[in-house]
Order: sequence, then structure tokens, then C-alpha cells
Amino acid sequence: MPNEMNSASITDGFHLVVDALKLNAIDTIFGVAGIPITDLARLAQAEGLRYIGFRHEQSAGNAAAIAGYLTKKPGICLTVAAPGFLNGMVALANATTNGFPMIQISGSSDRAIVDLQQGDYEELDQMNAAKPYTKASFRVSKPEDIGIGIARAIHAAISGRPGGVYLDLTSEVLGATLDTNAATRSLVRVVEPAPRQFPDPESIKRALDLLTSAQRPLIILGKGAAYAQADDDIRSFLEMTGIPFLPMSMAKGLLPDNHKQSAAAARSLGSLPGRRSDADRSTSELASRTRQRPALVPDDTIRAGRYFAD
Repeated sequence: MPNEMNSASITDGFHLVVDALKLNAIDTIFGVAGIPITDLARLAQAEGLRYIGFRHEQSAGNAAAIAGYLTKKPGICLTVAAPGFLNGMVALANATTNGFPMIQISGSSDRAIVDLQQGDYEELDQMNAAKPYTKASFRVSKPEDIGIGIARAIHAAISGRPGGVYLDLTSEVLGATLDTNAATRSLVRVVEPAPRQFPDPESIKRALDLLTSAQRPLIILGKGAAYAQADDDIRSFLEMTGIPFLPMSMAKGLLPDNHKQSAAAARSLGSLPGRRSDADRSTSELASRTRQRPALVPDDTIRAGRYFAD
């Protein structure tokens, strides 16, 4: 672990990373420690951040991604270079696909050696390897850029549609020293990384007109509704309109499955052998309460329900 600086006027990249994370209210790191980020994990713990170690980077990345989904601030996954980076990339790509805010921070080898392919320790051009599977991929090449690098990663992970971001920290940057005052000035706190965006009024009107004229409306709740944490507004709208709803797996819990408007049984109950009459009766009762005809269930949904039920 880096020793405390002998002079109060000198700091290093390890401390800057921790200071930048703390400035942006990041309090937990998931990861697998090793060269060149072992000292970073130790220092983070010493500075009060919670470090949760794993035996495999993919698991650490999945934990970071779901933490980001639950907290609406990016989960941090810390990995070593090359093999550890690639293991974590599986989870990072999944986070990007599913809209989970996550940042993978990986140590990397000397750029001068890697770029000339001279065979450095765990040599890999990680920043460019990550680009196809992330919202953004950054590399920090100077210690004074650590603050802006972490700030940009946080903004990219949360703004718009959330997703995975890769941040590459070379071993030279982590070990580099610089003046404490200059280091403090280089830190950046992200302000309102995901400002509220209101939909176009015309789009709202079209949606309401469509619902009003629909003969068999069914509202499908997805993970975006859960991520928005708009539980009360969703319940109020559903109960006011009386429209039945079908929660997808990651929207479970927004409203209970035994809610009188829930059509969750359509995903599985109606396809079970010997249970179809029960499902039909349940659907008929729901339709009667909402004054709507039963919602149609696509064949592929029935097949999926039968598969999982079996």
C-alpha cells in the first residue's frame, strides 16, 4: 500500500482516485484485487470506502451493475489488467445491454510498451477492446486527469439511458505524484448527471388517445418503470384507469401479483395442464371488473410460460 506522503504537499494517483470517488458520493467498490490495483483497494478501505472482494470479476461486475440499478448511481467494479479486465467485460456488456449504470475501473500496463507491442505484463489495449460493449470508454494518461476521467465516467453511466462505462488507469498514472493543491483543484464533482427530461406533450396526448380508444388495453411494466422508482404514480394511474397490467420479471414488486388488476397469471398459469379453466375464470373476472375483454396473450408468451412451468 502506498505510504502516506512524506510531505503534506505531495499526493499520488491512488489517493486521487479515492478522493474523486468520495467527492461523487461513491461509497462501495466491488472487485478482485491484484497488480496494479491492489494498493488502490487497500487505500479505499483505509479511507472509509466499502470494498467487497470476489473470486471472479464477472461476479463482481454483476454485483456492481445491480447495485447501480438499485441505487441509481453507478456501481464500481475494480479489476486487474488483461484477464481480469476481460472477465469483468462480460458483466459490463450485460450492464450496457440492460441499462444498468456501472463503471469498470481496470489497471493497465505501460502504454509506451503496449502500443509498440513489446510484451509488457498482461499487455492489452483495453480501452479500445471495451468500446463496442460500453456507452463510453476512457483512458487516463496523466494523474491530473483522474478527476475529470472519473467525472466523465459517472456522467456517461447515468445520463440518458444508463449503461456500462469503462475507465482505464495505467500503472504509471496510479503511481505518479503531484502537488496536493493542484490535485485538489483537478477533482470534479458531477452535478445533476441525469437531469429530468419531460416527454413531448404531443407524445403524451397520442398515448392517452391510444389508450382511450383501445378495446383490450394491457399495460406491461418493465424494469424502466422500476428504475424510475415511480411506484406510487404507477399505482395511481393503473387504479384510476382500471387497466390490467402485466409485470415483467424485473418489475416485480411495483404492485403485488395478487392485485385485482394483475394479469401476471397470463405468463404461466394459463398454460399449465389442467389449470386453463382456472386461468380463464380469473381472466374473465378481471375483464368484468375492468369492463374490458380479456387481454390476448401471444403464443410465444404461452410457450415461454409452459417451458418455465415445466
